[in-house]
Amino acid sequence: MKKYFSIIILSVVVICLSGCAKFEPATIDLSVTPMPVNSETMWLDCKGTVTNNGGCKYFNEMGFLFSLTPDPVYKAEDVTTVAVEENIETPTFDLTYTSVMIDTVYFVRAYVCTNAGTGYSETKMVSTHFPETVEPTE
Repeated sequence: MKKYFSIIILSVVVICLSGCAKFEPATIDLSVTPMPVNSETMWLDCKGTVTNNGGCKYFNEMGFLFSLTPDPVYKAEDVTTVAVEENIETPTFDLTYTSVMIDTVYFVRAYVCTNAGTGYSETKMVSTHFPETVEPTE
């Protein structure tokens, strides 16, 4: 009897596990727009959209990464990580990043953490350089 009970339990476990989907990290589209506030201040308007949830319905955390070096990674030492949402289901998120230095090149990336790992957008290079004002000619 124990033998049959063990076989039944093992069969149920195998059937349950075979029905589980393989999760993958999410993929995200990113847009970053420099927003001049005045002649000495600029902000970055960041928008992220999850284009593929990787099979995960809920996201543990989503936000943006800011770095002075290419391809920032979640919670790396030289990266500013700004979480905007936690434990949510919505596919879009945004942030106005105000901690910007003028005349600096930033590498910006959106991220989404799920139970399958951290998914990233492509890295965008954004300059906070104000264009030179052209004086009108007579």
